[in-house]
Amino acid sequence: MWIFFAFLAPAFYSIAEVFDNFLANKKFKKLLTLVFYTSLFNLIFIPVLFLFDPPQIPPLDTLPIFVILGFISIGYLYPYYKGLQSDDTSIAISFFAIGRLFIPVLAFLIVGEVLDLVQYIGIALIVTSVIALGLHHTKAKFRFSKAIWHIGLAAFILAFEGVLFKLLFDDGVSVSTAIGGEAAIALILALSLLAFHRVRHDIKASLPTFIRLSPLFLLEEMLTFFGLAAEAYAISLTSVSVVKGITMISPFYLLIFAWLGRGLFPSVFKEDLHKGHLLKKILFFAILLSGVILLRE
Repeated sequence: MWIFFAFLAPAFYSIAEVFDNFLANKKFKKLLTLVFYTSLFNLIFIPVLFLFDPPQIPPLDTLPIFVILGFISIGYLYPYYKGLQSDDTSIAISFFAIGRLFIPVLAFLIVGEVLDLVQYIGIALIVTSVIALGLHHTKAKFRFSKAIWHIGLAAFILAFEGVLFKLLFDDGVSVSTAIGGEAAIALILALSLLAFHRVRHDIKASLPTFIRLSPLFLLEEMLTFFGLAAEAYAISLTSVSVVKGITMISPFYLLIFAWLGRGLFPSVFKEDLHKGHLLKKILFFAILLSGVILLRE
């Protein structure tokens, strides 16, 4: 059962990422304003949890974990949106695979943990594919996509989320309680943005745009919420590493959706689907996914 939810999560995420790209590139140049408005929808989704599996009051010793999860939920959004502004959506989100490098690398640097040969091969494949996808040739010069650095930072922040969820589940916390607690803390942190004058001014100025696009916001946040719920449920049943590895197929989903929807919604997709670029993406996405699979626990 867990594998169904593990594969379902990136399908939800990939559609949400298309809408995120549209909002970040076409409608909201001030990204903290976008962070604020997307986080507001936790007001809707937290009560929804009570319809399916009512959250419980967690053990007091888990409260620091919920606070950290709240900061993660808010903290990754700014570099994530910045990355979407810097490259094709499928390439940008493929850089989330960088997050799979952090744990073994940090383990080696901090405690001297040595990986086996297969895992080192996995790291080499991930690094090779990320470099190939991020290296662009323009005006007889090569340059790296800025999305590598932005999404790399977002991936580093998100690398801790799955592990912290697993700690909560091992401590007897339910999936709905974990998700609801993270969402509640994230909402409080988002509201704290109103304390900053410039951010508050732009939030007010962007209110008409938000109201006009509120159905799109609702759909995007609903898909993100469903993706998180499916991923968290899968993590509660099996290895964090396995589930996080499966979520790396999100770029493949996105290419399929872009191919199917490019004619109907040309302004929504930021995706180069010319044959040469498409084949390059598919090839290096496949190499990247192979590396993720090899870089197992």
